[in-house]
This record gives sequence, structure tokens and C-alpha cells, in this order.
Amino acid sequence: MSSRRQLLFWILAALAATSLLVGILIWRHRESRARWTTFLVGDPHEGFRLFQKKGCAHCHGVGGIGGRLAADLGSEPPQSGMNELVSAMWNHAPRMWDRMREEKLIRPTLNREEVAHLFAYLYTARYVDEPGDSRQGQQLFKGKGCIRCHSLHGVGGKGGPDLSYVTGKYTPIAWTHAMWNHAPVMERTMHELGLSWPNFKGKEMNNLLAYIRENWGGPRREFELLPADPDRGWEVFRNKSCIACHSVKGQGGHTAPELGPGRSLPPTIVTFAGLMWNHSPQMWRAMKTEGIPRPTFEGQEMADLIAFLYSLRYLGPAGSPQMGKSLFADRGCVQCHGPRAEGTPRGAKLRGRGEIYSSIALAEALWRHGPEMYQRTRELGLPWPGLKESDVGDLVSFLNAPVEESR
Repeated sequence: MSSRRQLLFWILAALAATSLLVGILIWRHRESRARWTTFLVGDPHEGFRLFQKKGCAHCHGVGGIGGRLAADLGSEPPQSGMNELVSAMWNHAPRMWDRMREEKLIRPTLNREEVAHLFAYLYTARYVDEPGDSRQGQQLFKGKGCIRCHSLHGVGGKGGPDLSYVTGKYTPIAWTHAMWNHAPVMERTMHELGLSWPNFKGKEMNNLLAYIRENWGGPRREFELLPADPDRGWEVFRNKSCIACHSVKGQGGHTAPELGPGRSLPPTIVTFAGLMWNHSPQMWRAMKTEGIPRPTFEGQEMADLIAFLYSLRYLGPAGSPQMGKSLFADRGCVQCHGPRAEGTPRGAKLRGRGEIYSSIALAEALWRHGPEMYQRTRELGLPWPGLKESDVGDLVSFLNAPVEESR
């Protein structure tokens, strides 16, 4: 009996260990799918590689580089973030599929991780760099007093470095980094020369950078400091005492503007640099009053900080499940998926099956199942359901809500 009990004990222990292992594997699989739902893990470098590998560049260009058969995906700076990209992709999808059939192109497969990388690339490509006007930049270089201290190829002042020979400073993130770190020295020098602190409006900072770049002639490594890490950026935001004055989603001080999702940030990093420059003296005075040491940024820190601030806008605010339910009906989704997205013979069940929905997941589903959906709408005589940017968050909230909440 003793040996039988011992054997039974070991069998039960083995079963328990196996069950635990299976549970961990299932959890890890779900976590793996869930983690590829945000920009925070998207790699713009990998997204660029996929953009070429999957054939996107055959039709689409980004910032003038690539195909011209379809819209340039980097020509306009983003107005919000992920939901804008998803709604644009959704609305454009039928024309894209029709064009691919005409061109006899094979539709490439994309998993959720790859969609996250692609969207990270497209988003950063739209805010990392915005072309400036070098001729206007030349006028600004003189008019704003930069030439009093700085020279280009020996022409100009001697108080600061010749900017045509300063290497590695003319990518947008590095420019922002340098403008912040060197601003105190520049302020003292300007005070000694009797110059007022210059402000930059609109695209003026882009124009100034374009002029300096033109005279520098070095390589333009826009993704030199990317992919940045928004998680590290959140740590920088706290460790550099930004949170002492600025709040994010209610966390932090209130002596300076809120920087959460509802706050409109400049569309590009260079205009962000202009905003920081304009408010630098005011920020320094406030920090001195509060006894906060003025921080400097090293290495990757500015890139991470910017990635954190822009990720807030990229992810966007949460939507309303009630609005999403109405939208689901108004757009005709109920015809195939049922009024509560519970599924019908014509369409899959979308809710109550443990799926974690997000903008990325919605884009992946569109790419995977969209052509069949498109064909079904045509068979039913239904128009392709268009989506506004604000609709995406509502739909995602509805699909993630427990089924009983919508009854």
C-alpha cells in the first residue's frame, strides 16, 4: 500500500505540475498577444524593414520616398495618433484591395506584432521630421540674433561654436536635446549682448534647422535615437522633476500645463523643441522659485521623454462602450456579427471569448479578415462602413466590455 500511495502521490504531483505549466503557457500566450497592442513596444526600425519586406513601399511612399501609386503615408503630420492611423487604414482598405487585385499583388500576412511595428514606424515617420524652408531659416538665423554668437563656415559671431562643424546635433531629437541643455549659456550670452530672448512661431524652428542642415551637409539620421522607450521616458519625466510642475492623468503638479492625452502637443519634434525654447526662461524661474534644480539630459533621455509624451497622444483617450454599441449597429456590423457581437452564421463571435481588443488588434483583424468582410458587404448590398477617428476608441471599448453590460 505504501508504494501505491507513493506512486499515486507522484502521479498527482506530475499532473499538477503539468496543469501549472499549461496554465503558464496559456497566460504567456495571451500576454504575448496583449503586449503587441500599443506603440510602447513597437519598433520603428523593424516597422521600416517590414514596410519594405511586405511590399507596402511598392504603392506607398513615406515622406516622398517609395511608391507613388497610392497616398504618401508620411506627408502630413499626425493630428492625434493610433486611432487616426487605424481609421485611415480602415476607410482606405477597399480601394487598396481592389488596386492589389489590379496589380496582381499577393496580399502579405501580418500578425499583431508586425502591425505594432508598422504603425510605430508610420507614426514616428510623421512626427520625427517635417521639412523646413532653408531660405526662411537663413532670415531667421539673422533676424533672431543667432548670427551674433554663431557662425556658419566662418561667417558670423565667435561667441558660440561654428554650427557647420558641430556633428550629431541635427536630427530633431538631438536638436531638442541640445537646445535645452545649452539654453542657460545662450541666455547669459544674450543678456550680456543686450539681446532679447527670441520666440519661434509655427514652423520657424523647422526652417532654422533646415538652413543649418543645408550648411552642415552631414547625413540625416532621423531614426538615430529611435526606437525610444516611453517607459524609460516616464521615469525621466519623474526623475528630472518634470512631474513637480506638470501633471499627467492627474498625477503631478499643477503650476504648469497638464501634459496628458487631452493636451495638444506640437505635431513634430522640432516644433516641440521650439515650444520648449520659448518657455525655457519661464520654466527656469518657476523651478528656481520651487527650489528645483534645472535638469540636463544625456544620451537617450530626451528621446525617451519625447516618446513618452507622444505616446500619450498616440494611444488616445478611452472610448465609450455605449457609443460603440450604437456605432456597431449604425455601421451595419450587426448584420453579420449580431447586435451584441455574439456572432451569427454569417460572422464570427467577437465578444466574450477572452480576446483583448485594441486599435492594433482592430487593424490586425481588418488586414486578416477584411477582404472577406468586404466581399460579404457587397453580397448583402451594404456599403463599406466608414470610420471616423473618434469611432475607433468607442468600438474597442464596446468589444472589450463584458457581454452582460450591453444587454
